[in-house]
Parts: sequence; structure tokens; C-alpha cells
Amino acid sequence: MKSIHYASIFNDVLAPVTQGPSSSNTVGPFRIGTIARAILKGEPRKIKVKMSVNGGYFATFYNMESDKGFLSGILGRDLIKDDLDSVYEDAKKAGLEYEFKFTEDVPALPSELAVVTVYSDFEEINMRAASLGGGEILISELEGKPCEINGIFEEDITIHGETRTVPSVYPLKALPDAEPVFSTSKEMIRYAKENGRELWETAIDYEKSLTGLSSEEIMRIAKERLDLSYAAIESGFRPGVEFEGITVAKAPEIREKAKDMTLIPTGIGDEGGLDALAMVEYSNAHGIIVCMPTGGASGVIPASIRAGAEAMGKDKEDQVRALLTAGLMGVFFYPTHYHGALGCQAEIGIAVSQASAALASYITKDPEAIERAAVLGIQYLLGQVCDPVEGYPQVPCFIRNIASVSVAANCANYGVLGIDTAVSLDEMVGAVVRVGEALRARRINDLGTCGCCFRANPESTIGKAEKEN
Repeated sequence: MKSIHYASIFNDVLAPVTQGPSSSNTVGPFRIGTIARAILKGEPRKIKVKMSVNGGYFATFYNMESDKGFLSGILGRDLIKDDLDSVYEDAKKAGLEYEFKFTEDVPALPSELAVVTVYSDFEEINMRAASLGGGEILISELEGKPCEINGIFEEDITIHGETRTVPSVYPLKALPDAEPVFSTSKEMIRYAKENGRELWETAIDYEKSLTGLSSEEIMRIAKERLDLSYAAIESGFRPGVEFEGITVAKAPEIREKAKDMTLIPTGIGDEGGLDALAMVEYSNAHGIIVCMPTGGASGVIPASIRAGAEAMGKDKEDQVRALLTAGLMGVFFYPTHYHGALGCQAEIGIAVSQASAALASYITKDPEAIERAAVLGIQYLLGQVCDPVEGYPQVPCFIRNIASVSVAANCANYGVLGIDTAVSLDEMVGAVVRVGEALRARRINDLGTCGCCFRANPESTIGKAEKEN
């Protein structure tokens, strides 16, 4: 009997740690390739990936590095340590053949579904696998038989008459059959009040119940991820950040220009917005980031926490606690899988909700006020579509990261001041899913695609596919 997966703060929400630009487009394919390599008998000699011309991959596959994700996984590379841009050269050296093909024969849903075939000198294995969002994957069919392989827990499977082990592709080992101390925001508030726990402490209790980690280990990991995010921000301000796409890196130039101009004050958005820009530009340049909860939204939470701490005189421990609070808010959004197929509300919107809670925790210990701030954050961005131009996570993702710091600050302030939300965070999660499904259905009807990306010039992606193959 399969274990139920509950969202982990460090496996699902403040995760994955990866090279940018994307958790669903880069990390998801990498994890699928990693599992395919693990269960294949012998060294991989070829990988063939078929996808729908009406699915999410069609507009984003090359521009958001999905091709390099698949190849890195099947080659057994490290997505943090190994250069993503060298993967085609590495494939050539390893004698690995590859074929990426878009066809009408593959269903458009799930949005990022692929039919994957891998070959060795001994056998071939066929699977149907989807990247669900936030780095999460699901292999739903193996050798023509239905299955549910997600790489969360290590498990043994039988294939071609042999028992083989599917590895866990997540950084922390989840406890089989573990149940969280609460599973809804309403239960979270009750738990915090009954046990006299602040929300950051409640986050520790939640993560303990799923992973068995100690309080000290959880605080250490949270600090490491915050430090890594701050380092990414600083790296984004250094000269020489470059990436492919339709824009160029601007953070260092804009910071210098802003010093010499009288601009309209935006509070913590002045510095925080710049930090968010530096972060996502560095992500697009394949810098190492923490997806919070996705690569495309990775600038919002750390930039808000850092700028808010600077404005309010909060120390590093306060900032780590704020990050844990943000992570806890994110677990309730797990039904969205943090996927742009449900609109940018499921990426930037969720990040704003988390950041609003983090900032509110600088002001108050009241769990209801902090939850209220999180509700305001997602209410503001409910219904926002995901519409990157030309399949690159640059327009309008960059400006959305920038502007979201100021939005989160307002939501934090007014959540603490007591503006009515009328609904709970649990109810807002349900609304995000319903609205996201409606957005996707509408765009499938209007555009004939999955509705997760605006394709200004589809020939550009097709041309690159033909050129590289």
C-alpha cells in the first residue's frame, strides 16, 4: 500500500535547490531522467521523448531548459554541481543519442506530459511521465502498465521479470506512513494556540512529523536555504550575468541608475524589488537558487524577508524564523502543485502569500493575523495567468517578482491591522485550484494549447527543435 504524500517544507515548498530557471521545466525532467537511468539495465545509449504539440512543453521545452534536464538526469549528472550548458557535449562524449519530438499523438494534459523511451545494450524501457510542478513528478505508466512512481519514497518495482529499485529523488528522506500534526490552516491555528507555539515553531513541529528531523536540523536547513538565496541575490548584482532570451540582465545597471534619480518611494519595495530582480536574473543564468515555491517566483520571499529585516532591524534568527513561517504557509497550497498550468497565481501568487506571512511575523506572534496576511496575498493575485513571452521565464516574470515585494508588505501590514478577508487560507487554496482549472480550460478552448504559456511566435521553438536534432 502506497504512503500518502504530505507536502514537506524542505522537499516541496522551499525547494528544490537547483540551477535555474525552472522547477517544473528543469528539475521535473531531470528527476524523470534520473529514475529512468536507475531502473534501466545497463548504461543508457539513447533517450527518446515525445510530447504534445498542444501541451505546456511545446512553448517552453528548450527555452526553459527541459531538454537539458532530461539529458542531465539520464546521464546521471548532478543538477547543482554540473554545468547545465555542457550537457549536449557530455551526451556526445558518452555516446548517448537523443530525440525530442512534438506530436498530436500525446495528450495535452497533464500539461507537461512526456512519453519517454530509454535504451541500453540490453533492453528498452517505456514510460509515461509528467512534471506536475515545483519539481514534482509522476510516472503513471511503465511498460504499458499503470503505476504511481513519484520518486518521493525509495521503492522496489518489478520490470522485465526483475526487481529493481526506484530511488528517492528528493533531498530529505520522508518517513513512510508519517502523518503531519495538522493538515489545514484552521488546524494549524488551533495547534499553535493550544500548544503556545509561534508559527515558526509550529513549522518545526510540522516538518518534524514528516521527516523525523530534530529542531536543530530544521533550523540549520532553513538557515542554509536562506543564505543560499541571499548569495544568489548578491551574485545577481555582479557584472557578467548573462542568459539566453528576449531580455538582458539589468539589476546592476538599475541599482546604479537608481542612486542618481529621485524615484517614487515604495518602502521595502525599493531595495526588495531590486533584490528580487537580481535573484531571478541569476536564476535565468543557471545560477544555484532555492525555488520558493518555483524558480519563476524565487525572488519574492527572500527579497521580502531581507528588505523587511533591514527596515525593521530584525536579526538573522528572526529572518530564518520568517522563512519557516513562509514555508509553513506554502504547504497548504500543495493541491496546486505550484504549477503555472493553473496560472501565475499558483507561482507568484503563492509566493506573495508566503512572503506576506513572513513579513507579518516580524510584526506579530498572532497566528490568525499572520494567516490573514497570507490570505490577503493570494486574494490580490487570484486569477493571474501565466503568460511568458516566447517560452522564456523573463517577461512578465521579472516585473512580477519585483512588484510583489511591495504587495507582500501591504498584505502583511493590513493583515496585522485586521482588514477582513472573509475566507480562510484553506478556502483560498480551493479557489486557486478552481480558478486555475477554469483558466486552463478557457485557454485550451481559445488557443488550442494547455494554457500555461503565451506563445508569441511558435516557429521559434519549432525551429530550435529541428536545428538541434
